Parts: sequence; C-alpha cells; structure tokens
Amino acid sequence: MKRLFVFLSVFGLVSLACQALAPTPTPAIPPTQEPIEATLPSIATKLEELGGAPCEETPDLTCVSIQVPLNHFDAANSETINVVFGVRPASGTRYGMYVQAFPGGPGGEGLSSAYLDYFSDSVLEHFDIVFFDQRGIGLSNPLECPIAFEKDFIRYLTDVDNVGEEGYDTPEEQQDAIDEARTYIEECVAEIGIEPAKLAFFGTDQVAEDIESFREIIGDEKIWLYGVSYGTAVSQTYAYAHADRLAGLILDGTINMTQTGEESALSQEKAFDKVLLAVLNACNEDEACSKDMGGEDAVAVYDKLAAKAADTPIAYEFPLPGGEKVKGTFTFNQLEYTTAYQMYTLTSRMIFLKALAAANKGDLIPMMRLMYINTVIDPETFDYLGDPTFSDTMFLGVLCTDDTFFSGTQEERIAQTIEAGQASNGTVPRVDGSVYTGLPCAFWPASPKETVRREPLVLEGVPTFVLNATLDPATPFEEGEAVYKNLADGYHIYVEGGIHSIYGWGYDCPDNTITDFLVEGKLPAQRETLCTDWEAEPYSFYSPNLPAKINDFADPLEMMTLLDDNFYYLPEVYYGDWEEDETVGCTFGGTYTFGPTDDGAAYTYDQCSMMPGLAVTGTGTYNSGLGIFTSSLEVSGEQKGALIYNYNYQTSTATLTGQLDGETVNLTR
Repeated sequence: MKRLFVFLSVFGLVSLACQALAPTPTPAIPPTQEPIEATLPSIATKLEELGGAPCEETPDLTCVSIQVPLNHFDAANSETINVVFGVRPASGTRYGMYVQAFPGGPGGEGLSSAYLDYFSDSVLEHFDIVFFDQRGIGLSNPLECPIAFEKDFIRYLTDVDNVGEEGYDTPEEQQDAIDEARTYIEECVAEIGIEPAKLAFFGTDQVAEDIESFREIIGDEKIWLYGVSYGTAVSQTYAYAHADRLAGLILDGTINMTQTGEESALSQEKAFDKVLLAVLNACNEDEACSKDMGGEDAVAVYDKLAAKAADTPIAYEFPLPGGEKVKGTFTFNQLEYTTAYQMYTLTSRMIFLKALAAANKGDLIPMMRLMYINTVIDPETFDYLGDPTFSDTMFLGVLCTDDTFFSGTQEERIAQTIEAGQASNGTVPRVDGSVYTGLPCAFWPASPKETVRREPLVLEGVPTFVLNATLDPATPFEEGEAVYKNLADGYHIYVEGGIHSIYGWGYDCPDNTITDFLVEGKLPAQRETLCTDWEAEPYSFYSPNLPAKINDFADPLEMMTLLDDNFYYLPEVYYGDWEEDETVGCTFGGTYTFGPTDDGAAYTYDQCSMMPGLAVTGTGTYNSGLGIFTSSLEVSGEQKGALIYNYNYQTSTATLTGQLDGETVNLTR
C-alpha cells in the first residue's frame, strides 16, 4: 500500500492550500534602492534583558525564550506558550535582523540545525542572524507521537501489494488504507496528549505571528527574512500579514502558495519524476555511468528494478559490523522512498546511479545502504531510529493544519484523494504518492473544513528575491516562477539544472547578489538572472563502481584510486555525522571503520572486501589542513602485497608505492 510520500527541504514537500488568481505584471525596470546607512543599537543588551544564554547545541547563538499567545488571532484566549529564538549578534555596525525560516520540513529544528558558515563576513558584520524553533518543534513546546509514527512508517516500508496493480486499486485495499490512516491519526493525537482542538494553533499562520512577536520585543522597525523550502511558506505567510515590517524577502526553493494541497502534491510528483528522468538519461550519455549500467538504457534499468520489486520483494543479505548478515526483503515502497531522497543534490544523484548500476548486476547492498540511511532504519533490527533534529509529527501536523486536499465532506475528500492517487500511481511517473497525504489529513483534527484560498503575493515596495532551479524536485521550478511573476518588486534568480535551494552553496550567483542587497541595498540590474557559474548537468561527475574482477583494473594505482573513491562514497561515510567512530560491514566480508581526528579523519580496514577477490587490511588518515589522504594497506585475495597510497587533493595527484605479487610498485598519476 502507498503511504503519504512527501518531502521538503533536505527532507520534503509542502503545499499550502490556495487558488491562483490573475497575475500582477512585473515592472520591466527595477526600482532603485538607497545604500543602507542607518544603524541600530546593539541587540546584546536586549538579549541580556530577555535572559539570553548560549544555545546548548549551537553556542555561537544566544538563545532567548519568549512568551507568545497560543492563538494570536483570539485576544480573549489568554493561554500562552514559549518559543525559542537564537541570535548571533552583528559583529560590527548593526543594520538589523536577518531572520532565517530554516531548515524546512515542516518539522525541521532551526536551532540545532543552524550554521553560519555560508554567510559572508560583511553580512555577519552588519546583521544579527536569527534562527528559531517554530512552535511544536525542538525547544518550542514540542509535540511528538514517535510510537504511532514508527508503527505507521514501518508498515509502509514493509508493505507488499500483491493484488492487482500497485496502489489502492481494489475496494479492500482502499478500505485498508482509510482504516490505517484513521488509526494512525487517532493514535498520534492521543500520544501527543493535548486537546485535539489546540492542534489548530500550530500551523504556519501562528508561526509567522511568533516572528512578529519577536520583532516587536526587540524593537526593530523592519526585518530581513530568508525562507528555504517550507520556510518559504513561513516567510510568505509573514509577508501577507506584515509587509510593512519587511525590508527585504528572500525565498529559496519556493512554494507557490496559491495552490491547493492536491495541486501542490501532484506538481511535486511531476518534478521528482522530471529530475529522475534527467538523471537517468544523463547516465546514458556518460561513458563511465553507461558502462556501469552494462550498456543498458538507465531508464529501463530503473523501471526493471521497480517492476521486480513491485511484483515480488527482492531478498537480500546485508553485512553487519560484527561479521554476521541480516536477511530482509527490498520492497517497491523502499525503492521509491530511497529514489526520491537521492534526487535532492548533485552528488546524491550520482551515488544513487552507482547503487542502481550495482543492483542491475545483482548487488543490492549499495541500494540497501542508501535505503537505511534515508529511512533512518537500524539495519540489524529494522527499528526506526529517527532524526533528533526533525519532527515527523509536526511534518504531518503542520501540513494537515495548513492544507486542504480536495473539498466536500470527509468521505468525499477521501474518495477524491484515492482517485487522484490511483491516477498518478505506479512506476510511471516513477516517484509518486504525495497526493495520498490527503488520507491522514482527512482525519487530522485541525484540518480545515473548507478549501483555503489565498491571493498571489504582490508585496508592493518590498524587494523580493525568488531563487530556484529547473531540476528542483521538492519545490518545482514552475512554482517559484509563478510566485515571481506576481510580485510587484520581484527578482528571479535561477539555475539551469541545479538542486533544491541554491543560496549558500558557495557560488557567486546567487550568494553575492543577496549579500550586495543586504549590505549595500544594491538591487540587480535586471529582473531575471540566470546563474551561469553552476554546472547544468543533472549530477556531479560519475565515480565508477568497482569492477567484477581484480584483473579488470588497468594497474594497481587504478585499483587503489577506485577503492578510495568507493570508500568515500559509501552512504554511511558520505552522509555520516562524523562525531565518533563508526564501523560498517563490507559487502563481501570484513569491516571498515571511520571517524574524526583533531586534524581530519582516520580509517581502519579489517579484511574489508568490497569486491570479490580483493580484501584490504590496514589504516588510513586524512589531513584536512594539507588536503592529503594516505593509506597503508596489506592486500590479500587473488593478489597479495603491501601498498602505500597517497592522494593530494590540492594537486589532484595520486601515488602508489610498495609490493604486489612480488613486483615493485611505484606509480604516479
């Protein structure tokens, strides 16, 4: 059975239920804006008055807890809650607050996920950088139902549809899906433990008012506001209500808030499918990737794997760090979930292609590694571990509180959701199911009873930047473009290809444009800007998988280089948090341990075999200051020897010395 399948930020999708009206024409010539000269008193004294203290997980920020109304829109309701904001005060002359609706979701914690590295020195000099945990999340009165979520999520991942086509295509399956959604919501609401009616006060409209309350307490006349992914819903909601309090608005990975829930869900399904097809077709044009696919059409390879998993879950044995293997089955839902999450960034798309190519040759382990990472499932127990910085509960809670999926009675909305889900269901489009979010939302106590409609955002007199990419899977390019076209003072900055969100990745465009606006009040010379410093390819360069036989290597240096690359792109390594040592089981036996050091990282190989006929034992180090990786390894299997491998990332030079099968090795490339 299909479960709700939504994503936003590096995690997902959101839609706010609205209906588009006629667009407002955008002026052809941008207005001018005077350079910023006014300065404001330091915020430090105000933070001290509010009882500010270093945030526990992000000590560079000063955390303050403010008391706000539970319901900002009912003065007769005296109940309050606390919301926590974190501030990094300006290091120099202060221009004001740059508030971050970050990191997305809904459900992402702003404070534990906050980072400052992507801001320019000039922005840090002149602006207080403000993060916050929105109500219901993290330090701000968290609402959680982890037991109910895990039960529902595991059922989704392990579900097998052997009746008819994939999805709810029989009355029995449809009734099961309805019953499961009702049970999940009932159990979740009971586990949260507050009056169900109060869940209505944890939607985005209240979050926007919390930001306004913070602005009022600090006393600044205006703020600058940045939103990414779901944060663009928070930012736009604030803009609807408090345009006169905005000095500027930056929307990155932009949601079109004039869409209804089902319109946004179906739009996102098409975007995920568009990105996946672009990645697969690019593989066909890439010699190394196509070779790894065995010369087969990558689209056909994916469809073949999807059809196989949909027909009968694929049995696998996954290597554990202790040397044993755990048995399991890979389902169609696991494939779609994994595929979608890997579509967010250029490198994650490449890693997905590596896993798909391996699966096509009978090795499902790389795909399973991705599945466990993306679902946050313990490989040994199949327990859901969860992400401590993300609220699964509030992801659905906010979505269902903000959105309406279809209209009519509860029964009518459910019927329309199933009909729309079945119309888009299956392997084409290949990544779908978002519209099924309408099932649990139909039972959510705070779900609007009438269709929510909102006019397009115009924002006369507020410079507004819309940032997006043509290959953004979570917030489709067309949605951001539609938002831009309605703005009176809008600027559209976009990337051909690209990923989900484009600000703060180290590219001059759009980073310098935003910095120039914030620090100097400088507006772009034209309304639309195509960032040309981004590569237009759908994924980063392809790193080949290890070959099937050791004799397939051109020479020992190629062997060590490919080993190094494939260890680097192991999902557990590439996506690891690197806070402590971690050990993973190698595909064909042995273990690989990696962890942080004071100057980089250290690695230990214990009879680690990532391909038949080749095992390595020894150690490696990476010095981040020098940019040099070194490993000293004993090689066993079809070839035997002792080798020292060095790779200099600053010069892109690899060297290998030692002995292999009695021959001296001394190679540089």
